[in-house]
Amino acid sequence: MSDQIASYPKPSHSLPSLSINDRASDLDELKAFLNSIGVQTHNTRIDRYQKYLKLISINNGNVDASTIFKNVTDERFQHGMDWYLYVLREVDELMFILKGIKIHIPKGVEEKLAKIVSGADFAALDKNTESRNTQFELRIASYFCQAGFEVDLTTETDIIASKGRNFFYIECKRVSNSRQLEENLLKAKQQLTSRMPAKRHLVRKNFGLIAMDVTKVAYKHNGLTFGVINEHAKEVMQDDLKKISNKINHINFFSKKPAIIQCWLQIHMPGIVEYPPQAFTRFSSLFILNPHTQFKFRSALSLLHEAIVDANLSDPREVPAKKINTSLTLPAGTKLWLDSEKLEAFFGYNDNPQAYNEILKNDTDIEPPAKDAVGRIMMQGKNYEFSILDLGRLVADLSEIERNEFSERLFGSDDDARKSRTELLCMLFMRKHPFYHGEGEHERELL
Repeated sequence: MSDQIASYPKPSHSLPSLSINDRASDLDELKAFLNSIGVQTHNTRIDRYQKYLKLISINNGNVDASTIFKNVTDERFQHGMDWYLYVLREVDELMFILKGIKIHIPKGVEEKLAKIVSGADFAALDKNTESRNTQFELRIASYFCQAGFEVDLTTETDIIASKGRNFFYIECKRVSNSRQLEENLLKAKQQLTSRMPAKRHLVRKNFGLIAMDVTKVAYKHNGLTFGVINEHAKEVMQDDLKKISNKINHINFFSKKPAIIQCWLQIHMPGIVEYPPQAFTRFSSLFILNPHTQFKFRSALSLLHEAIVDANLSDPREVPAKKINTSLTLPAGTKLWLDSEKLEAFFGYNDNPQAYNEILKNDTDIEPPAKDAVGRIMMQGKNYEFSILDLGRLVADLSEIERNEFSERLFGSDDDARKSRTELLCMLFMRKHPFYHGEGEHERELL
């Protein structure tokens, strides 16, 4: 893992992202559509997501989510960021479903939407799987709706998506653990072989596709994930999908007649990229092709590829990527502070150099630092604190040679130490607040 991480280039820009207000706007639109087809959303999970997003936007992230989601007592929901990411997962999936419906309303979607509204607030806590199973079907259907397919949800088959002469029969399965992989794959195969037309048609071409949500197989907690940078987060999920693919490669879940041509594995997870600090929701996919039909039905596979992989999933409302700052100008009046004892303990020094006094220690106009704080910058009327964890993450990015050289300067002569500790505080600031541009321009990177 460490070798992989070290090989990634350092990002120069943030990830494009949607604002909280855009997500809330989409929920407004979804609620209006649901109400127009007779599906009530008052006091449902849709209603609670909307209340949460509007409050978090107004209060800049400071919301007691437990007052909105009153029945959630799970230990995974503690920190405000936990609540935010779990809500993000749900809302972004509903937004993705809405995106498809806006382009093409599938036949039979009304009944499916009524089922997903009645589910538990969070997939991680949903013991009645029918609601989330249906939501997965609608997520998969949305890919085809966005790609201009006709989509039918009214038959025994979960989804029939067609374009021109090509008809794709799709069975969707959500799998909770590794033991259920084989059972669900063989069940999907049996359902497809019994439900797809047995006779060849002169005009119509029929193909089978198995779609499986394996999120809980890869992440038993069905919760959150983490990446050092965006490329790392992508690769972590792809590695998990490959491990699952290796587990099922001995199972005979394909067929030639009728032709089951592809198995689509997908993980749907929210998480945090550490640098630059941002939240994300990712639908990560891996495709297993039927080796016996791969060449014969390459045109059908190409059509699937266009619908699933090459579909334009970006949103024109996305906040463009922002350049990460690589320098920081400290304005007049800036005050700096470092806890020498904590710094020494972290770098393994036992001496107590007199250089660089704790210049905020006796300043009565400044709030005392948090107990775990190792440093602080007070700039333009705001306090920016850095913990031992922040320091550890910063140092982890340095090579051993860089770390040793920097450590020597931090504890060197008075002049070197003062300059190096000022540099350290600036590095901590830029890592934690990479998009800072001065007074009035700072914003919450994670939200």
